[in-house]
Amino acid sequence: MSTPLSPEAARTWQLLADRVADERDPRVKGNLEMVARHVEAEVRGDIPDLMSTLTAEPSYSFVGATDSVGPEGYEAVVGHYEWLVATGKNRLEFEVTRVVADEQTVITEGVFRHAFTGETLLGRRFTGEVELDPIAWYLAEYQALVVWRMSSDGLIEGEDIYAAEPPRVVGRLAPGERPHLGPVNRD
Repeated sequence: MSTPLSPEAARTWQLLADRVADERDPRVKGNLEMVARHVEAEVRGDIPDLMSTLTAEPSYSFVGATDSVGPEGYEAVVGHYEWLVATGKNRLEFEVTRVVADEQTVITEGVFRHAFTGETLLGRRFTGEVELDPIAWYLAEYQALVVWRMSSDGLIEGEDIYAAEPPRVVGRLAPGERPHLGPVNRD
């Protein structure tokens, strides 16, 4: 289910938008535009638009504090994004602090922010001095770097996501606080 793009979320990747606007090399600008389009489609939960930014057989890897096998191939990647949308994990902030781009690669670095329930956090490794209530919502963040591999025709071949740390629990979210994070129906 696609949702409108939240201005609060979009503000967090403004550096990427600025880099698109400033880039003079047409190939590099196209790569940056494709990554920006992909990020926006993901946060909106628009899987058809998101998948149109990818090659026919994309592959993903997750390295670092969240080591796990990433999806490989079109159907697996669609399934991954369907899961993200169903859980609300796609509705995030990505506070981009660095963008590096050339003809084959775009690299974005920054802090990802998500809304997670205490129950979700209890099931994974995290840091923070918060006593978790399983039914409450919490703001969690982690530093990460994303390597976007670009094909010769300007589509994204996949993402290599390097998480520098487990999620840090920043604090409990009050009802209505940061409503653009987590599931659409989050209380």
